[in-house]
Amino acid sequence: MVSGFLVSMSQTAVQVALPQIMTVFGLNLEQAQWIVTAYVIAGAVLVPAVGWLGNWLGNRTFYLLGLSVFVTHSALCAVSWSGSSLITFRVLQGLGGSPIPPMTMMFMSNVFPPEQRGMAMGLFGMGQTAGPIVGTVIGGYLTEYLGWRMVFFLNFVPGVICIVLVFLILPNVREEVQYGLDLAGLLTMGIFLVSLLVALSQGQREGWDAPVIQRLFVVAGVAFVTFIACELLTEHPLVDLRLYTNMTFSAVSVVILMFFMVFTASTFMQVILMQRLLDYTPLQTGLVLLPGSLALSLGFPLAGRVADRFDHRVIMLCALSVFALASYLFTFLSLEWPVSWIVWLVALRFGCGSFVYTPMTATALAHLSPEKVRMGSGLINLMQNGLGNTLGLAMVTTMLQRRLAYHSSMLDQQQVFSALSWGEILPPVRELVQQAGALGQLGETQVQMLVQNHLEQQATIAAYQDCFMLVTLLCLASMPIVLLLRKPRP
Repeated sequence: MVSGFLVSMSQTAVQVALPQIMTVFGLNLEQAQWIVTAYVIAGAVLVPAVGWLGNWLGNRTFYLLGLSVFVTHSALCAVSWSGSSLITFRVLQGLGGSPIPPMTMMFMSNVFPPEQRGMAMGLFGMGQTAGPIVGTVIGGYLTEYLGWRMVFFLNFVPGVICIVLVFLILPNVREEVQYGLDLAGLLTMGIFLVSLLVALSQGQREGWDAPVIQRLFVVAGVAFVTFIACELLTEHPLVDLRLYTNMTFSAVSVVILMFFMVFTASTFMQVILMQRLLDYTPLQTGLVLLPGSLALSLGFPLAGRVADRFDHRVIMLCALSVFALASYLFTFLSLEWPVSWIVWLVALRFGCGSFVYTPMTATALAHLSPEKVRMGSGLINLMQNGLGNTLGLAMVTTMLQRRLAYHSSMLDQQQVFSALSWGEILPPVRELVQQAGALGQLGETQVQMLVQNHLEQQATIAAYQDCFMLVTLLCLASMPIVLLLRKPRP
C-alpha cells in the first residue's frame, strides 16, 4: 500500500515541479510534456507483461525489482544534467513504477479473505488517491523552498524502507510451472501501446489530420490486430485473452475504461476553468479541489466495508447516478456561481469515485482464479492509467476546442441578426469605462476589449457546458454495462 502511495505521490509532485524544470533546462512546453508522457507510456508498455514477469521471477522478486528500479531512477532523475537525461531516467522510472500498483493490488487481494476483498480494494484505493493529495502539497513546498531536485529525492528514503520491508515480510514463493516469453506478443503489444498513446497525447497539438498522427493510428491498428492473432495462436500467451471470456471481467474492464475517461476529463476541465475562466489562483484551485480529494481518499475504506456487505452492482449504479447528476449540474455553469457550489459539486463527484472503483475491482478479481489475479490486476491498471486517462484527456481537449470554435461562430451570427446594433450595445459600456477614468482612444480600446472578452467568456462557458454534458452521457452509457456483472463467488 505504501509503495503504491509513493508511485502516485511522485507523479503528482513532478507535475507541480514542471515549470521550474522548464526554466532550469530551457525547455519549451512540448519538451516538458514528455517528462510526464514518457513515464506514462513506458509504464503502460510493461503492464501487460506483469503476469509473465511474476511467473518467471516470482512475485516477491519481481516486486523488489520494480521498487528498486523506481527508487534508483528517482534518485538519478534528481541529478539529471539536461532535459534529455531527465526524460531518459523518467522512462526507466516508469518501467520500475508501473508494476507496483497491480502487484500491490494482487498482494492485498490474496492476503484478505474473499468476504473482506472489498475492504482490501478500499485500502488499496486510499493509498493510490492519498498520493496525489500529499504530492501536490509536498511537491509545491519542496519546489518553492528546496528546488525541484528534492521532489525526486523525496522517494528515496521511504522507497528503501519499502524494499527492506518487502524483503523481510513477503514470502519468496515461485510458481512450479514456468512459461516461456511470448516475444511476438510483447513486441506487438508494445508497438500498439506506444503508437496509440503517442498519437492520443500529441494529436490535439499536431492536429488529428496530420500525416504523422494518422500513420501512428494505422501502425497501432495493424499492431493490435497482429497482437490478437499472436495471442490466439500461442500456447502460453503474454496476455491471456481468455480472461475476457469472463463476462464480469470484460464488463468491469469496459466500465473502468469509460469511468476513468470521464473522471480524468472532468477533473482536467475543472482545474482549467477555475484558473482561466473564474480567475482562481493555483492555491485557490487547490483549496477548492482539496475537500473532494479528501472525500475520494477517505471514502475508500467506507466503500470497502459497504462492498463487503451489499450487492456490488447496486453500489456502483448508485454512485454512477450521483456522479452523472453532479456532472449534469456543471452544465449550468456560470460566472456568478459561488465558490461553495463548486466545492460541493467537486466533493460529490470525487466522493462517488471510491464507491465505483472499490466494488468494481473487488468484483473483477473475485471472478478470477488465484493464478490469474496478477494478470487481471495488470490489465485493469492498464485500462485505468494507460488508456482511460489518455483517452479522456484527448477527448476533452478536442471537444473543448471544437465547441469553443462553434459557439464563437454562433455568437457572431447572433450578433449579425440581433435586433440590437453595436450603436446600442457600446454606449453603456463606454459610459462605464469613462466613469473609470479612461477617455479618448484608450477608452475606446478598453470598450472593445471588454465586449470581446465578454463574448469569449460566453463562448467558453457554453463549450465547457457541452463538455460536461458529454461526460454525463458517457457516465449514463456505462450504467447498463454494470448490469452484466455477476455476484462474486463466496
